[in-house]
Amino acid sequence: MRIYRWALPLLAVAVSGCVGDDQSGSAESETTRGFDYQGMMANYADNVFLPEYRAFADQADELAEGINSVEFYCESLNDSDGASRIQRARDQWRSTMDQWQRVELFQVGPLAANGGALRNRIYSFGSSAPLSECAVDQSVVLAQEEGFNLSARSFNARGLDALEYLLFSEDLTHHCPSQISETEGWNDLPESTRRQQRCDYAQRLADDIVDASQTLVQTWEPEGGDYRFEWVNPANQEDNLKALSDAIFYVELQTKDRKLGVPTGLHTGCNAVACPDAVESPYSETSMRNIQVNMKAFLQGFKGGNGLGFDDIFVHEGFPDVKEAFEDAIIDADVRSGYSSPTLLQQMRAQHESGSAQDCQNAAANPEDNYPGACAAHAYLKRVTDRLRTDFITIVNLDLPERGQSDND
Repeated sequence: MRIYRWALPLLAVAVSGCVGDDQSGSAESETTRGFDYQGMMANYADNVFLPEYRAFADQADELAEGINSVEFYCESLNDSDGASRIQRARDQWRSTMDQWQRVELFQVGPLAANGGALRNRIYSFGSSAPLSECAVDQSVVLAQEEGFNLSARSFNARGLDALEYLLFSEDLTHHCPSQISETEGWNDLPESTRRQQRCDYAQRLADDIVDASQTLVQTWEPEGGDYRFEWVNPANQEDNLKALSDAIFYVELQTKDRKLGVPTGLHTGCNAVACPDAVESPYSETSMRNIQVNMKAFLQGFKGGNGLGFDDIFVHEGFPDVKEAFEDAIIDADVRSGYSSPTLLQQMRAQHESGSAQDCQNAAANPEDNYPGACAAHAYLKRVTDRLRTDFITIVNLDLPERGQSDND
């Protein structure tokens, strides 16, 4: 249910604040006309979304063809420096994933269209078609055939998560049941053949990620699909503002709930003392790093980078202290999630083997006494998302996302 706390509904304020009337930007003009929502939406397009999308496209290009690329590594499979090249390719994958974890907070417009098809092509974690080791193993074999069409393969065998599996997993045996014909006989092939075929498919994946990233950028560019026009258009202002709000709720629905809540057993999505199989990025074990990057991007999303953002709405409505407290909570959660050892996967495997979730529950209840650790980090994230559900939606005067109507942790 929408919370109407303020005298003017959002649409009236937004229309009165359209660029094109008085653009002086003075305090008196701003108070009289209302908040400049169109200027805010233009700022997000020009100074948040497009720079982040372009940066990802650059990283993806480096992953596919740069000096630390998958291609460079695959060319050296039989060379003496193969070990160093795989490490460099892995490092480039991490850099590319870091940038993608920023983009994850800005899934609006083309990235969210068609059930998130473009997003899932690049990264399918949290979707209805998450990574399947068997699907990747099948695709590795099928990619050797003439006429293989990667675009016909499911998202569960594509994207950054599939590439992570191929680059970081040292296990060359397939993970399919015996009735899957494509992988029959795979385990009997020489190790060098299996490694080469996996590399062949990894290169296809890296190239496809480049194509998808360029598609994303081009759909927004004025000289391309010019979705920017649709985003800034005052006629779409209310819908786009809601879409932007829904997008940054990623930090609750995905970062807190799916990435931390489910693995730790603190969310109802896990019916055991811990669910290590639900950990994001299990092969590279960069799960907590992903979460920290999400929090950094969330702060940028809240502030609109260095331009007009949701934080300015807080100030405009007379709540600068609430804004400061919200930002402090975000920064705190960022810091508290920024550790690498033990990894989330290691912690959750140990918790699962212990048969008890008591320590995790205690850490979530008393995070200051239990830092660092995933369960304590979850508590700091929850402090942010509790404010998101209350202060944020009330002051900005928007509904919760449809999928966020209940809180299950």
